[in-house]
Amino acid sequence: MKPVEINDFLAQNVIGQEESLRYVSVAIFKHLQGERYGNLLLIGNSGTGKTTIMRAIEALYGSHEDFKEHRAVLILNANTLATEEGAVDTARLFTRLEERARQVLGPGASAEEICRTMERATVCLDEIDKVSGMIGGKPYVTGINIQQALLTLIEGERVLHRLTAMKDGVPESAAMWIDTGKILFLCAGAFETLYDQVFARVTSAKSGVKLPTTTTYINGKITIKEYFTLRHHFRQEDLFEYGMQPQFLSRFDNAVILEDLNAATLSKIFKDPPQSVFQISRNFFEKYGIVLDITDDAVQKIAEEAAKSSRIGARALKSVYGRIIKPFEFDPFSREEVKANGDGKHHLMIDEKLVSEGLKPAA
Repeated sequence: MKPVEINDFLAQNVIGQEESLRYVSVAIFKHLQGERYGNLLLIGNSGTGKTTIMRAIEALYGSHEDFKEHRAVLILNANTLATEEGAVDTARLFTRLEERARQVLGPGASAEEICRTMERATVCLDEIDKVSGMIGGKPYVTGINIQQALLTLIEGERVLHRLTAMKDGVPESAAMWIDTGKILFLCAGAFETLYDQVFARVTSAKSGVKLPTTTTYINGKITIKEYFTLRHHFRQEDLFEYGMQPQFLSRFDNAVILEDLNAATLSKIFKDPPQSVFQISRNFFEKYGIVLDITDDAVQKIAEEAAKSSRIGARALKSVYGRIIKPFEFDPFSREEVKANGDGKHHLMIDEKLVSEGLKPAA
């Protein structure tokens, strides 16, 4: 698959991150070709789609038999590499990766097959911002140690790992060399204070930066507003100040900023994907024999309300929709809005009026 085809597949489940998906698609293409570089650092608020991208990659590998040896996708919180004493134990990563490879290959896999699958894995290290070298303005030694340990793995080194495999039907321990340079590493984090940090730099009196403006016409009046986006003003040096080591960051092809989600994008995320909030809700009501529908105006109103919580992105959709739909889930037939179709089934239409009532503040 070429990068464009990979992008088309990922875009079926990841909405509103077109630029980021292009970077990810190229990284996957390089990985499938056996190139040693392509690792990415994904930066985005909670709910912008970092985990969704990781799951979409897993689905991509599972969709083609040619990618069988690449199906070991491990999503791991970066902080789990730290021990209680503050040391770093990278063996935990390889143990989890071995478990994942065995799940992909089945119980009869040989040591060579497990090793080969581990080397072709995609490792997604989440919450990478939590291993910053600075916490609350003070040095965080554990974070620095984790970064130092990871940078050698990401750059590529041969690691001796003792794994358990089947030989002639008997489990046997084997020491195998794992070349980590063949693994694709995607590191992701919210970097929650980075936005404020960059904004302060850009808007300082000595920055010399002039923010772009937008012009709107409302009721015959012209309104001009300055706007700031992290993506347009981000510099690699901002991550150094945040607490990420220059040597660690140099192991990535790119640091990619995910877009915050606007109401139009949230509308699509809410309704379109197979595992969207609305589709899951529709499947739930099918068990009652109720056909669930929603008007476009209602979707728009839900998305606009969710967009107010920009720091949690698409996760706000569950909270907003829950306030509307929860009264129907316990005993839907007690609600007058659930109407019989005449064919033994019932129908519930979520309209703008119902959304407005559900979003009213509690008395």
